[in-house]
Amino acid sequence: MRNRRAILFFLAWSAVFALALAALSLGRHPDTEVARSTLSALDVERVSHLEISRATPDGDEAGRMVLSRIDGRWRIEAPISAEADEASVKRTIDAVMLAEPVDELSATDMATMGRSLRDFGLASPRFTVMLSDGGRRESYSFGRMTPSGEEIYARQDGKSGVVTVSARVARELSRPLGEMRRRRLFTLDRTDVMALGLKNAGEPFTKLVKEGGGWRLSEPMEAPADKMVVEEIVDALCSARVVDYAADGASGVTGLGDNEGYVISLRDSFGTVEKLTFGVPFGTNAVWALTSEGAVVHVDATLQELCRKRQKILEDTRVFPVEMPSVLTFSVTEGFPAYMLLRTSPTAPWRLASPVDAPADAAVVEGLLTRVLALRGVDLAVEGTENPLTFSIGTSATNFPARSVPASFLPEGFRLADLRDKLILRHARTAVKRIRVDTAAGAGWDATRSDTMLECVEKGVVAEGVETVVFRPGDFERYGFRHPSYTIAFEFDDKESALRKLLLGAAAPGGGRFAMLGGSDAAFILSAATVSALTKPVEDTMEESK
Repeated sequence: MRNRRAILFFLAWSAVFALALAALSLGRHPDTEVARSTLSALDVERVSHLEISRATPDGDEAGRMVLSRIDGRWRIEAPISAEADEASVKRTIDAVMLAEPVDELSATDMATMGRSLRDFGLASPRFTVMLSDGGRRESYSFGRMTPSGEEIYARQDGKSGVVTVSARVARELSRPLGEMRRRRLFTLDRTDVMALGLKNAGEPFTKLVKEGGGWRLSEPMEAPADKMVVEEIVDALCSARVVDYAADGASGVTGLGDNEGYVISLRDSFGTVEKLTFGVPFGTNAVWALTSEGAVVHVDATLQELCRKRQKILEDTRVFPVEMPSVLTFSVTEGFPAYMLLRTSPTAPWRLASPVDAPADAAVVEGLLTRVLALRGVDLAVEGTENPLTFSIGTSATNFPARSVPASFLPEGFRLADLRDKLILRHARTAVKRIRVDTAAGAGWDATRSDTMLECVEKGVVAEGVETVVFRPGDFERYGFRHPSYTIAFEFDDKESALRKLLLGAAAPGGGRFAMLGGSDAAFILSAATVSALTKPVEDTMEESK
């Protein structure tokens, strides 16, 4: 019997709502108010105050959310004081104000049907909303869902009728407080950030300031900073989002004090400072954190890891705080000329771009670059230093200011000319068409069939050093190239280098000779062993002919 009564009660209520829905769908009484295209008549862009009250199924008010736009930004005023998420607030306001009434039941219709607001859940509404643009106010009540579940009954205070609007409004009004709170960790835009502070508990404070188009380390020491690394941190912080807000503020969470956690601060040109304190891990992928407004949140753990790793790079006190693979341009000046080296990528070969365009000796370049990258502030030349060396370095992201060091910085015996590649000539022996050797005395021999000479060509004629890459007046005579001791003409089966002449000039220190390849701007130093290998076949022939 009890089940039968429950079934009849359910069917009766279903009939009531079916009739109401039919009335809303089939038309309106002549005295029905004119339908509106949207629920609200206010300008959605001018709304500056929003209040939402939610009720429990028993009709008791569960909570009231109050939000206001102050100085162009939305804030939550109740039940807590906190920054609001601009996008979430706008979405909620749009859902209410721009909702389109699907159907409408006038007061006359309701009286004819013998229905009241209670029948639509509007006597004790599920939601009440108040909107204001500073001058006008509108209030709405939202009750039960329609039998289809696709719409919700709604009523504007001061209006006698009932309308239905999309159930999306109910979903938006049901969102928890945490979803209405600010989701960005920092409100500052990355382009406005002028200073970055990083401090781990028990460690020195690291401060970086924007200077012109770059960044500089100002604490714990004065030093240039890697712009790319600083901006990577700033970009990551300014785009980071709150994973979740901790329930009840998580008052029991420890490690969020200034002297306990990892504190990061951003400052703009107006002096606005925003801080974030990272605490202990939460689960496997997040950490506890404390925002500037005192909110305890969960943050992606990779953000803290990135900041810590990049901080170590920024605390580097080297004059050029980069690693060798990042360097694409490298110049060194010791009076005249200036040596400029470059490469197109970390794996590309180094080339001299100045004072001549020529291949560079990779081992010599990287050996010198290793010393330069290890430079510290104490190594720099003081004002008035005589004949200092000047270095500059560039990466794909940064061109560092030139720095000068005393000339003693170079290893003993090091010559900048040695930055040039020392390979003078190399060809496959099968490409050799003819080799002729002439002496200063005018004697000449065909060395084409000399195995020793062909072996030299195939292995490569490599200099012991480079005397100069730029000839000055008198150098041609000084190195003995005006009347060379030997002229070796190599004729190859190669269109680009069909004929190359190697001039062996005056004796060089150490027993070798100065050498010059026709078409080259460099004066090389050949070792005695290399000179012997190139000339011995000739000397042997001369000996045999006596």
